[in-house]
Amino acid sequence: MAKTEWRFPLLGGGPYQGYTNNDIEAFKGQELIDNLAREICQNSLDEHLDGSDEPVRVVFELKKVKTDQYDVFSQYSECLEGCRKYWGEDMDSRLARFVTNAEKTLKEPYVSILVASDYNTKGLDGSRTEDKKSGWVALTCSEGVSVKNNENSAGSYGIGKNAPFACSALSMVFYNTIDQKNDGAFVGVAKLATILNRDGEPTQRVGKYQKIDSTPIFESDENDFRDLFLRTERGTDVIVVGFTETQKWVSNIAKAVLKNFFVAVIENKLIVELKDGDDITVIDSDTISQLFSDYSSDTELVCAYQLYNAFISPDCKDKTEVLEPDDVEVYIKSDSSYRRTIANFRETGMLVGMYYKRIYQHYAAVVIIRGKELGKLLRDTEPPRHNRWDYKQIDSSEKEKRKNAKNAIDTINNYIFQLLKSRFETIAEDVVDAAGVGEYFPDEAVGESEKGKGDDILKAKIKIGKIQDNHIAQGITINPAAKSKGTESNGKVNNKTRSPKPMPPKPPTKPVTPIPDAPNPCLGANSQRGTKVVSVENILAQRAFPINAAQGLYKIVIKTAEAHNDLFVECSAVGEDGNGDSLDIESFTYNSKAVSVKDGKVGALSINADMLAEFFVTFARKEKMMLKLHLTEVIKK
Repeated sequence: MAKTEWRFPLLGGGPYQGYTNNDIEAFKGQELIDNLAREICQNSLDEHLDGSDEPVRVVFELKKVKTDQYDVFSQYSECLEGCRKYWGEDMDSRLARFVTNAEKTLKEPYVSILVASDYNTKGLDGSRTEDKKSGWVALTCSEGVSVKNNENSAGSYGIGKNAPFACSALSMVFYNTIDQKNDGAFVGVAKLATILNRDGEPTQRVGKYQKIDSTPIFESDENDFRDLFLRTERGTDVIVVGFTETQKWVSNIAKAVLKNFFVAVIENKLIVELKDGDDITVIDSDTISQLFSDYSSDTELVCAYQLYNAFISPDCKDKTEVLEPDDVEVYIKSDSSYRRTIANFRETGMLVGMYYKRIYQHYAAVVIIRGKELGKLLRDTEPPRHNRWDYKQIDSSEKEKRKNAKNAIDTINNYIFQLLKSRFETIAEDVVDAAGVGEYFPDEAVGESEKGKGDDILKAKIKIGKIQDNHIAQGITINPAAKSKGTESNGKVNNKTRSPKPMPPKPPTKPVTPIPDAPNPCLGANSQRGTKVVSVENILAQRAFPINAAQGLYKIVIKTAEAHNDLFVECSAVGEDGNGDSLDIESFTYNSKAVSVKDGKVGALSINADMLAEFFVTFARKEKMMLKLHLTEVIKK
């Protein structure tokens, strides 16, 4: 029987190699478990058995094995010692910290091992032939090499294979497979640093636990450690030795699967099982609804739950063509609590990335690539972590392909934005921003029809005041009437039919004192030489109402008789005594664009004469308020 041991190839005169590995570091951080689950489930989906209608099944199981019973650990301790001998006092802090933690792990009576096993997959071919294009070689014998097995695969076993190493205190991962020819193979890979071997020779940083003839451990070979992971079905095990994330690992992986693969699970492409002793959690199309409900209060899954609801019960479902008919599918749902999230999914049902389009309505949108040609093009725009589309990932030398990818991404994004605007930017009678908010919506004065009024007895009866078309030098006040609902008249308020009283005389304009330290300065923009600041007087219509008072979100609508190019807006809350308290503005949006806010003042804005201008304002004060507006304009002398 051939001896099995850790073998690190000789350095052979090449440059010495440290522990730092950017490919591993990229997967560390707060999303460690998320990255692990994504990479393992993604690779398993890419290896789905051809011609099978059964879903891919991935089983995660945590095991603990006795450290002193297997030579794989005692031999690795010698490797760590060889690392210390090679580096001595020149060992940097990162490597020293890793070696110390690894030594501590191997001194524990038990080592934690996370095993991720997939079923109804192809397994890894090439363990005996060592074909460079095989899955086995890409996963166990190469760095930065990937094998794309189908048109919608993002490339299996490239940089993403480093995610399991990021979860190992020993930087050690084993692979166990049975391929389509029923050949079995087992090997360990460790990513350490240059060490001194038993002969005192420096080595490369990546070593393998294999037979001394540099071949894997096959089914006919004897090995006690391999026997812990015997499998009888086709597929692959990824075995993370020295698993560091043992606390709450079940819930953390469950949340990662729910967030990244709910489309694959619902469409019965993926089933995930989590085994922790006798406790088994199954994530499939039958259990996913309950699991989302169980995690409904978890802040990590807020967006995922909204997207999940959009997918299973959309308000709008649509398809479009980018390269082929119906190669993009969209699901949209609107709700006042939603975060305006758009999520892109690969054809296999894996989340690629999320982004946001800010429109008036709150929504969740799920975008799924269905076409093979489009999927093939977009997969090459995904970075190693597969978390977005970026056409710049395609080499600049491939100009035509890069251009096509950019056009495809832009087409999808523009289509989604236009679909959202057409469906939701104009407020419909049955789409509101919060319970009862429909009562606050403007009537035809802001472009809405009377059909939005209902007699639902469950809705609060909230009275909206008539529009006060007063000309006031210090600003305009939005006052609530006692009983009447708001309306708007065309033209000016001195219409003889509707308002027989003549227009009161126009008060003289009072400019802001140009001296900053002068007493009682008027509100408005800062005076500069050659300019003056005046209050805006000729207001035809004005209205303000809360969209979501608990979030401090209000909508303000104004119409002026004249055009203004340097308009500034300030707001205050009016109390029962009629006095106003200035309000801090967190954000201000006009024409779907954010406007700068400084010292509670917004501007400068440009608005057209006799045209409705709609502002969306978020105040730092989160409550229902009566608002008073202060509008000023900078005029050149």
